[in-house]
Amino acid sequence: MVSDLLTVSIQQFQTDCQQLCEQHYPTVHNRGMRENHLGKALCRRIMSTLTKHDIQAELSQIEDQNNLPQPIFKLSTPEFTVWIVAHRLLSANLARRQALLQAVNSVVEQRDQAQTNHLLMVADHWFDRSKASKEIPAWWLGQLPESQEAYLKDGIRLLESNCSLKQALTDSYQVNDAHLAIHHPLHRSSDNATLHKYVVLTGHFHL
Repeated sequence: MVSDLLTVSIQQFQTDCQQLCEQHYPTVHNRGMRENHLGKALCRRIMSTLTKHDIQAELSQIEDQNNLPQPIFKLSTPEFTVWIVAHRLLSANLARRQALLQAVNSVVEQRDQAQTNHLLMVADHWFDRSKASKEIPAWWLGQLPESQEAYLKDGIRLLESNCSLKQALTDSYQVNDAHLAIHHPLHRSSDNATLHKYVVLTGHFHL
C-alpha cells in the first residue's frame, strides 16, 4: 500500500514541479531546482497523499554527520518511515552520481530496522552536450527510454551507460524492487509540447 501511495504522490508531484519552475524562473532554467525546494515540495505532496488516507506523518530534516551536500528528509508514522533524498544533478559526472549513493548509504545507516522503511529519491537535470549528461536516463533506468525520437527532436542524442543506478542499488543494498522513472514536467509556452531538455528523476523502494 505504501508503495502505491508513493507512486501516486510522484505522479501528482509533476504538477508541483511545473509550478516550482514557474516560481523560480530563470534559476531553474539555468541550474535546476535547489535540493531543498525539490525535497520539501515532494514531502508536502507525500504528506497530502497520506493525509487523504487518514495516515498522519511527522516531517523532519536529518542532520547528517557526513556533511552530505543533499538534504535528507524523514516522514515518520507509527507503522512506517519514508526517507526522501533530494539531489540536483547540476553535473552528470560520476562524482555527482556517487554523491547520491552516499546519501542512500547514510539513510541505510540511520534507519530503524525494527520498522518498515521506504526510500524515495528525487533528482533533476538539464541536459547539456556532455557524454555523461546524455547517459543520465540510461544510468537511472538501467536502459534507454523508449521514446528516443522525442529526445532527438529536442536535440538530445541519448547514450547507453556502462553502469546503472539500479545495479548499484542491487549490488550494495540488495534492492530488487526499485521503481525508477523519469519525468518531463515542463512544456513549451509556444505549443505546450513536452520539453525534454529538463528531466526530473524519481525512484522509490523498500529498505
